[in-house]
Amino acid sequence: MSPAATRERPCGLISSPSARIAVFASLLALAFAAAACGGSSASRTALIVYESKTTADNVTNVWTIDPQTRKSKQLTHGTGFDGNPGWSPDRAHVIFSSDRDNAPGKPDLYVMNAGGGDVQRLTRTSDATEWSAKFSADGARIAYVVDTGKGWYMALMDADGSNQQQVAGPYKFAEFPSWRRSGPREVFFSAIAQGRDDADIYSYDIDSHEVKTRISTPAPDVCAHFSYDGKTLTYASAAPDDPGNVDLFAHDLSSDDTSGAHDTRLTDDAGVDDYGNPSPDDATTVFISNREDPGETYSEDPNAPSAANNDLYLMDRDGKNQRRLTDTPDSRENVPDW
Repeated sequence: MSPAATRERPCGLISSPSARIAVFASLLALAFAAAACGGSSASRTALIVYESKTTADNVTNVWTIDPQTRKSKQLTHGTGFDGNPGWSPDRAHVIFSSDRDNAPGKPDLYVMNAGGGDVQRLTRTSDATEWSAKFSADGARIAYVVDTGKGWYMALMDADGSNQQQVAGPYKFAEFPSWRRSGPREVFFSAIAQGRDDADIYSYDIDSHEVKTRISTPAPDVCAHFSYDGKTLTYASAAPDDPGNVDLFAHDLSSDDTSGAHDTRLTDDAGVDDYGNPSPDDATTVFISNREDPGETYSEDPNAPSAANNDLYLMDRDGKNQRRLTDTPDSRENVPDW
């Protein structure tokens, strides 16, 4: 699909740059191990963390929701952008992007406890912006993307914010790194490579530093997330038979096929279904959708008014039993992490 198709994507704060703008953050050790393996301490009742943007004032904040009771809690109370949240493996902390100490749209990375307190700043880069950070399964490192103004990079740093390194790029655009939970030490991420017009999904090998193409369909391929059992990669892409419709697909990680031809289509709705993220027991997937109003569009400008009304939805791992989790006419839910 060409980026000229004018379909903007809800996956993330920034839909795209230039070419992609229209198409498309002792007990401790046991807890880390349980989170990495999908252990019993983290079940479907674990809280989902996500960002929500109010349409009245264009303010984005971080929230949690209990998928069983649907009870939600606001963790940040900013007046600009606090978003792109991600859990630490022990679920004791949330990492997120915020422009609270900078100009609007110029976020750094922060971490807070699971209740929203004890906020600590991890990056201080006046000449760059950092987005969509995720902890490694052992909690020791963080993967994130950086916009330097001259290109986008996939980057790594230690959990305390030290040892910041740009390890892959520059790209026209990059977003949403995701750590592989088992097997090779790899981070998957979406990017528009130089000379290309849409996003593919790439992997970066922590040990060899090799970058490989992992998913490359004729459409933009974005928002990769791993099942906790390490068997499946979920991602969003336009359907082969319907290039104007974004759906969720499941890729078998034992396969070396990069074309998407054999991947399983999980959703088939007229709206945009995006950012599928599994529960810690892998039984359920949370995702975002605008299926109640598929004609909505999404701006690439994080400070622009948005008529979008993405909500959070749940489905079984195989795509069955799709049901709505949130119904908030005055806000837009996005980028859930479970």
